[in-house]
Amino acid sequence: MTGNLINGDWRKARLFGPIVGLTLGVLALLILTTAILVHRFDDTASAREQHMFERGFAQQLEELDKVVATQVDWDDAIVMMDHRRDAAWIDFNVGNYLHTFNGFTRSFVVDGDEKVFYASANGERAGLDLYAPFRPIAAQLLPRIRQAEKARPPLVLRPGKDNIVIPPIQGNTVTRIGDQTYIVIATLVQPDFGKALPKGARAPVTITALPIDARLLGIFAQRYQLDDLKLTAPDAKSNGRGNLVLRDLSGRPVASLVWTPRRPSAILSEQLLLPLLLMLGLLGLVAWTMVRRSGIVISDLIASEARAKHLAFHDPLTRLPNRAMLFERLHSLLATVGSDTSRLTVLCVDLDRFKEINDTLGHHAGDLVIEATANRLRTACAGAALIARLGGDEFVVLCSSGCCESAEMLGHRVLEALSRPIQSEYGRLEIGCSIGAVIIDRPGVEPTEALRWADLALYHSKQNGRGRLTFFEPRMDQALQGRRSLETDLRHALANDELFMVYQPQVDLAGNIHAAEALLRWSHPERGEVPPDVFVPLAEETGLILALGEFVMRRVFADTGSWTRLRVAINVSAEQMRSPGFAAAVARLAAEAEIDPSRYEIELTETALLSDEPVTAGNIGALKRLGFTFALDDFGTGYSSLSVLQRFSVDKIKIDRSFVSCLGDGGESEALVDAMVRLAKALHLRVIAEGVESEAQRERLASCGCNEFQGFLTGRPMGLREIVELAHESPGAAEAEIRKSA
Repeated sequence: MTGNLINGDWRKARLFGPIVGLTLGVLALLILTTAILVHRFDDTASAREQHMFERGFAQQLEELDKVVATQVDWDDAIVMMDHRRDAAWIDFNVGNYLHTFNGFTRSFVVDGDEKVFYASANGERAGLDLYAPFRPIAAQLLPRIRQAEKARPPLVLRPGKDNIVIPPIQGNTVTRIGDQTYIVIATLVQPDFGKALPKGARAPVTITALPIDARLLGIFAQRYQLDDLKLTAPDAKSNGRGNLVLRDLSGRPVASLVWTPRRPSAILSEQLLLPLLLMLGLLGLVAWTMVRRSGIVISDLIASEARAKHLAFHDPLTRLPNRAMLFERLHSLLATVGSDTSRLTVLCVDLDRFKEINDTLGHHAGDLVIEATANRLRTACAGAALIARLGGDEFVVLCSSGCCESAEMLGHRVLEALSRPIQSEYGRLEIGCSIGAVIIDRPGVEPTEALRWADLALYHSKQNGRGRLTFFEPRMDQALQGRRSLETDLRHALANDELFMVYQPQVDLAGNIHAAEALLRWSHPERGEVPPDVFVPLAEETGLILALGEFVMRRVFADTGSWTRLRVAINVSAEQMRSPGFAAAVARLAAEAEIDPSRYEIELTETALLSDEPVTAGNIGALKRLGFTFALDDFGTGYSSLSVLQRFSVDKIKIDRSFVSCLGDGGESEALVDAMVRLAKALHLRVIAEGVESEAQRERLASCGCNEFQGFLTGRPMGLREIVELAHESPGAAEAEIRKSA
């Protein structure tokens, strides 16, 4: 109310008008006005001091995080703390260093199983029992560290100088142990240049503790100019003093930092008292000047505070609420959900093809698209409770019941609004969006859970072709959990050699086996036989395909290295062909196994060749120089062209089983198969048909000119022993070892 009086024009007129003489009434009014102004100064100064110290303390925690991260986020830390567990190195770089230069009195290192193997106190190595008091607070920090570590992109060994720039993974909190309050920081040990990687799935974590003692309080007091700064119990009465409550991860108060606020009123009163008494004749002018200048200062302070608050809760590019305001508003809206008619719709909107615009036209063009998207969302979602930019090209729309039409209508209106091209200085920019939506109609849902559900629905929109609206269903969450479980099992199977190879024969017109295709199989102890079309795409999505491909190459070379008559076909994915160094890795494995590359044929799908990336072309060229031949698998099902066949010098095409299965139906399949065979012969390519299951199919293929066959008619996939005996071929190295041991 006082601020409104000072800032209002009528209040200024009241201050300026009456001061016309040296009367007691004017003097009383001036003294009253000055007192109110001084009191406002005290309140404003205290509030700013409180806000400054709160932000300063948070910044201090960030600085401490960076200090610790600098010591453990580098390749040497991986080697010394994970591979070797070199206590002397940890002493010098962690325990002693952090104590000497930063005042950390406790330092611990726990391994991937959360077992402590190093402890130091005051810069000196100590017994591991020192960790016991810190174990409960570490148990709260470590799950967050492990969750972030699991979500981090897979690390790749990089022996060169290319910095992989991994953001630190840390967590901090405040805790009280005994009669001492500590700042505790948990930091994941990570590489910086990628010359060394953690030896296990989970890297060590450092737990460092810095006491909030007289030294640290002195630093705080000096940095933020606080008087009489002390650490007290959280329930101690502040009695008008500044108070910052320190809380742990669960939000429980641990301690309070209290100080005596500075009051400019005392200084101001001393400065004004003597001039007021000695210069009554100039009282009106002095009062008018002081009020005027004070009004300006207060107006500037209020405006500055408003701008700071706006920047803290809004995105500067779009002027939409940011992530911080989104979570605050979402929390309050979810608290109202629960009655029969009250529900909340959450839409996650993600732009399609935005990365292409950023990569081809630059970030300025991307900013124009983001601004245009924000404006269109404002128009399309005019009745929404909140429209926020979550980050990058992702937006969130919150709509409570009664403020918007149905969620489906709102979603489709957003799709239509964002599908229209944007006219800009860069020309016509084509964009679109995918939307994930969830309707919350029950109480007790956390903001993070609501956003996760909407984001999961958005993921399904992206997976199913983009440009669509998908509503969250519980089965999506179950599918995600199942996928994660299957990924974990696949990693375990790969690490524990639970995968195995089978071989399907390829025969000629006379029925003689001249080659075999190597096929990967996985027999899970609980899931049973997991089909390759389930776990191979999963491996491609999770980055396991390179390790899986190397396993296949190594095992096939070992199985068939001593064969002299049969050729061997090996499937290779598009992700492998796009990987730099793939050809070099195959060459190394071939040299180790001492195989003849000319007896091996690499089968690629059309997807691997259509990208026309230099890396793919380089890998194919290098492997062909080694003697490997190439076959185009699933021919006719994709976007094959003559240029692809000629540019990559494919040696053989493989007619897909979908065409073979339709032979004899009188449809177009026979004509297509005949055309494929003629095309192959015109280009001097060998041709083989897969999925041959009947004699009639083989006869029809033979009449078209196809003289190589693969399928259940000619032989099902079989183990190494069976294929060796059936083809009268010498066993490979692996089979030889089996027979030798037997």
